[in-house]
Amino acid sequence: MPRIALADASVPFGQRIITGFRYPLHGAAPVTIGAIAAFDLIAYVPMIGLRLLVVGLGWVALYTYAFACLRHTADGFENPPEHALNSENKAAVALIIIQLTGNALAILAPLFFGISGLLVSLAVAFVLPVMTMSLTFDGVGAALNPLTWVAAISRIGIDYFKLFAVVLATSLLQAGAQYAMQQRGPLFFGTAAYYLVSNYLAIYNFHLMGALIHHHHERLGYRPEADAIAEAANPEDDVALLEHANLIARDDVAAATDILTERLREGIAPAPMHVRYRALLRAQERTPELLVHGQIWIAALVAGGETRRALGVVQDCLGIDPAFLPDATATCGPLADTAAHGGMPRLALQLALGYLRLWPGDMGAPSYGLLAVRMHFQLEERAEAATLARSLLHTYAGHPISQDLIDMLDTLDPSRRVTP
Repeated sequence: MPRIALADASVPFGQRIITGFRYPLHGAAPVTIGAIAAFDLIAYVPMIGLRLLVVGLGWVALYTYAFACLRHTADGFENPPEHALNSENKAAVALIIIQLTGNALAILAPLFFGISGLLVSLAVAFVLPVMTMSLTFDGVGAALNPLTWVAAISRIGIDYFKLFAVVLATSLLQAGAQYAMQQRGPLFFGTAAYYLVSNYLAIYNFHLMGALIHHHHERLGYRPEADAIAEAANPEDDVALLEHANLIARDDVAAATDILTERLREGIAPAPMHVRYRALLRAQERTPELLVHGQIWIAALVAGGETRRALGVVQDCLGIDPAFLPDATATCGPLADTAAHGGMPRLALQLALGYLRLWPGDMGAPSYGLLAVRMHFQLEERAEAATLARSLLHTYAGHPISQDLIDMLDTLDPSRRVTP
């Protein structure tokens, strides 16, 4: 059963700053970034007289989605939300007002007050993130209360200053992008590139605000929604049920197995329950059911992003049936990749060859064929690698992997040149 990817609140915020660069490239975020940038460009089409309105609507759309990303991250979800419809209207309106006022002050203060205005801009830039974050964990009223800002910053500590440094750096980067792309580059394409960069950085910054809340949620008194999901996936009742099944198993293993079977059919269950279920099946030598359960659990683990644990289940099933293979491309492929990158070339080879054998017409088959060649080579099975490479060249003639296969064959036997 697919599982929503959840973030680990224990990950240091400094690490989230680095990994956060990938956040705007996942899920619906890149489409949203591009769509809003495309909408903003309407303002530059000739005969459009409502330029300010178009830019304003694009700005509102961006910050509404960015705030949804903040909330989603603060609630412990790893990937961006699909849309911003779950954002509270009151909080979204307050966000727009806060951002509009804050940005206006930051821009206009230096123009009117010089050096002292620059200090005002820095002060506004410093408190703007905590005001935005306060909308999530304290509400609109608290977001406008300076005492709330001071209390939140004191609870968060040095990590808030890290966030401020990132926000300041990205603001300078955004200004540089505007100068280089919009003012010095081709007007239309430079403007398009600037909007893409600007939207990307906005999503990144709001994601980091959410990550900071998630990391310090206990200090801030905020309860992430993901905690409720985690509890639902592993409730206390499951612990009691597992203890009950273990007691029953002392006298009636089959009855204990039936108890766990019913629970597993209900949906997501904790790993210890799966492990105990397999132990009970093994004790009764119910091999076919072990393999069926293995297929189901492996698919659920891969869908939930736990490919390494899934590989452990694959190895367990291979111990029962050496010919065992995952029964879907969406499962077999990621497992082969994980095994190859995880120092398990023999297992990666078996999975890749199985993929090639079971689904030769699938679009991923040539790539996994190439992976199998590389695993043969890594295992010093040069003859097998060469034979498979030549077979793939014949079967998938003209495919983009052909050059890689030719290079592999040249490495295996430099004296014999291969032409596609």
